[in-house]
Amino acid sequence: MKKGLLIIALLAVFGAMTYGAYAWMELRDENARLEADISDYQRQLREQTAAADERRQELSQRTGDLQQELVEARNQLASLAGQLAETREMISPDYERLLQQAREEVAGERRAAQVSGAARAMSVDPETARAAAAARVPELYGEFMSGLGLDADEQERVMSALVDFESMRAQMRADLLAGNLTPQQAVDLFGADALSRNLANLLGGEQLAELQQYSNFLNRDSARLIYGETLSRMGAALSGDAQQLALQTLLDQLYSEANNYGALVGPDGSMRTAYNSQLEAYDRTRERLQGELDPEQMNQLDRFLDSRRNGVDLVLEASVDESGGLRLRNERVAVENLPN
Repeated sequence: MKKGLLIIALLAVFGAMTYGAYAWMELRDENARLEADISDYQRQLREQTAAADERRQELSQRTGDLQQELVEARNQLASLAGQLAETREMISPDYERLLQQAREEVAGERRAAQVSGAARAMSVDPETARAAAAARVPELYGEFMSGLGLDADEQERVMSALVDFESMRAQMRADLLAGNLTPQQAVDLFGADALSRNLANLLGGEQLAELQQYSNFLNRDSARLIYGETLSRMGAALSGDAQQLALQTLLDQLYSEANNYGALVGPDGSMRTAYNSQLEAYDRTRERLQGELDPEQMNQLDRFLDSRRNGVDLVLEASVDESGGLRLRNERVAVENLPN
């Protein structure tokens, strides 16, 4: 029994020694592989470091060359600037004045080109203008004429004169924008009482006043559509009753006697005069709405009024839609394109 146990113990010891030897050999081989890997990594690192050092030296050399070139270029520029200054003095002692004059001429030509382009965009030939006016005038004035107390022949003559007037305005709008009309021509066609001037030989004083007032109402209604749509797009603070109050106040100022009833030209026939009067109407609108609107609503109103200060709106076409409301085609003219 004891001998068997001894044999088992010896076998266990031998097995452990064999396993330990095997494990030691595995560990030795793993260490050898790790050392080889480390040696390879070190070699690669040395090669990369050497390459980086070489590249750094090249970049340093190139940077030095570029800095030298920059210094030389600066010196050449300074020399050229000095030569240019001497040349300016030799050419003309008034060089700066002449240069500024040239700049102003170029700017003036650019503005003239802009005005000419905007005017061309609004030009219309006589035949087209006449056909459009013949279609629109009955829509806009037919019902009003029926209540003006005129017989059939009188209504026909007045309607024909209205078509002539609207056709002429459409044709001359481009000339107005290009600054090609005399002040009197501008007033006769686009002034506050232009309609009355052109139909004075067909209607009596009271009828003429009613027709002019109705025309002003159409213009005011057109502005209500244009301004109302723009105001709504700028936020929700001014909506409902507050928006109606703001629009009503604005239109009251724009179509007041102080603003020449919203005419495209001032009493002097100038679009610039009308534009400046429009700016004053905006200021009066803001003053009258102070205290009527809360701060958020006033903020939206200010943004709206600021957006309107960069130009004027020209209604190119107005007609009546299926529901009886106005349908517009309008064009916004930038301040810089307004004739002087």
